[in-house]
Amino acid sequence: MKKILISLFFAFAAISAASAQDKNFHIFLCFGQSNMEGNARVTDADREGVDPNFLMMAPVDFPQMGRVKGNWYPAVPPLCRESTGLTPADWFGRTLIENLPAGHRVGVINVSVAGCKIEAFMRDEAEEYAKTGADWLKNIMNTYGGNPYDYLVDLGKKAQKDGVISGILLHQGESNPNDEEWPMKVKGIYESLLKDLGLKSEECPLLVGEVVNSDRGGVCGPMNLIIDRVEDVIPNAHVVSSSGCEQNFDFLHFSSLGYKQLGRRYALTMLPLMGYQAPTGRSTLNPSQDSPLINSRSGQATFNYVAPRAQRVMITSQFLDRPQEMTKNRDGVWSITLRPEKKDIYPYNFIVDGVTVSDPLNTDIFPNENFKASLLEIPDRDALYTVNDVPHGKMVYCTYNSSVLNMPRPLVVYTPPGYETSGKSYPVFYLISGTTDTEETWFKVGKVNVILDNLIAQGKAEPMVVVMPYGYMMNGTPAPDSMASSEMYQTFSKEMTECIMPYAESNFRILADKDHRAIAGFSRGGGQSLYTALDNLDKFSWLASYSAYLIPEAMDTYFPQYAKNPALLNDGLKLFWFGVGTSDGLYKNVLTHQEYNDKNGIKYEKIFTDGGHTWMNARYYLATTLQRFFK
Repeated sequence: MKKILISLFFAFAAISAASAQDKNFHIFLCFGQSNMEGNARVTDADREGVDPNFLMMAPVDFPQMGRVKGNWYPAVPPLCRESTGLTPADWFGRTLIENLPAGHRVGVINVSVAGCKIEAFMRDEAEEYAKTGADWLKNIMNTYGGNPYDYLVDLGKKAQKDGVISGILLHQGESNPNDEEWPMKVKGIYESLLKDLGLKSEECPLLVGEVVNSDRGGVCGPMNLIIDRVEDVIPNAHVVSSSGCEQNFDFLHFSSLGYKQLGRRYALTMLPLMGYQAPTGRSTLNPSQDSPLINSRSGQATFNYVAPRAQRVMITSQFLDRPQEMTKNRDGVWSITLRPEKKDIYPYNFIVDGVTVSDPLNTDIFPNENFKASLLEIPDRDALYTVNDVPHGKMVYCTYNSSVLNMPRPLVVYTPPGYETSGKSYPVFYLISGTTDTEETWFKVGKVNVILDNLIAQGKAEPMVVVMPYGYMMNGTPAPDSMASSEMYQTFSKEMTECIMPYAESNFRILADKDHRAIAGFSRGGGQSLYTALDNLDKFSWLASYSAYLIPEAMDTYFPQYAKNPALLNDGLKLFWFGVGTSDGLYKNVLTHQEYNDKNGIKYEKIFTDGGHTWMNARYYLATTLQRFFK
């Protein structure tokens, strides 16, 4: 009998020792709404490699996984409930274990309620709040006995028998937008948890994660300005930035990568508070920024500019009536999310403390002499500027020697699909850049290559070679309503016929006759095209002007023969075409040119569109006339 009692004594002692509180077992209470609950799908890869020293206390039963409420298990996701997904707590615990000394363990207890307001965790308000919620919300709260706060406290007390509660992790705010009292509500919950669990603030910090950031187009991004203030009302609260953390398709939740990024940030914030050094230089700690970030579902675009010391940053674009103010987050990233009324390609700039700059995060730059705007392309699968799975032509960069300007000059040439192997010669379209534009602008902004690829594939345009010269004649650009502009146009006409055309015809398989030549341009390029074709009617049969004109005085001075004998033009051109926007500053001048034609019996076609002197209109005119040339 004595031996039995001794054996029972030692067995009890062993059990007591095994279950005694372990000071190196760091336990963290986690609560919040869906992003803490876990929204991203758990994959097999997420279940692998979990350190056995990272544990989770099952907050409820997990029947399919064999987990029982209140017991510790390896922290293989999901951690909150059996139907939930990845959470920041996953990567928080994994990162802590990677950096804590051997012999330390980490445990998490996750009691979260998708879609809930912060009131769901306010003990005295939870019951009334639940009554106002939808059935699905009530069902989740009922999983926690109708009061998630009390439920979390009970689990916390049980966990304290095994280890030490070393911190509290919160992620909530999406359901409390613009709630200025949110920080004080969080303070009340935190202080109640400290009191009910016998914890000291200095030994149990509160870590509060931001919602999907404005720099990732977060639907609730502005709430972070309120969340950030929690540090002002709670001495030992620490906000975990979500800047740059990848979002899910709904721009409300994080992606799997986003949870990893945010979870690591929670851990790297906690380590110094625990007295351990946090590693630096991890790519997941400071993800690279994207701009513009496109939400293809909504057509919205998020613009970001990293400038921690800037005092004011605005954005300006052709889809905006006026510059818009951007908002800076705690990491110094200025952001704004906008939705253009129409899908298209738009130039935009930032204005940083009064200085206009392009977007350094965007490699799509508007080629121009005077400004370097960036380009925003809103995807539109039906737009001709969208790259599709069709045969593609090639862009060739060339340099020719100009005997007119006595210098080497740039040229960009588009050759149609099949050009390299067909052995055929093709019609040629000379497409001229606008004022301050370069030879690349019709390619990079006008998307002539993509538009032609699509039109040719649809059978709506003839395969053709497109020659794009640099329209600046190195001697200024006079106002288009002055006679001086015609002198510049005259120089361009010589450049075209004496330098550009001979080079193109010598280096590309081009049909070098009048019926297979077209010429058009935008703005200054349109004026140059008009003058060149009228000056060389024996060389061109297809002429289009995009937002451009010649003044009557120029027509009377340089081309009086057409007013006297309009049949020269009417029979000499297969297409004489004008396109201009009704809000374009050149609209009235274009009308004056058309009135001159009407008065003198010169036939032409025209199209008026909404909008101003923009490349959105220029692309439309281009696509329209490409379907007319050489037919």
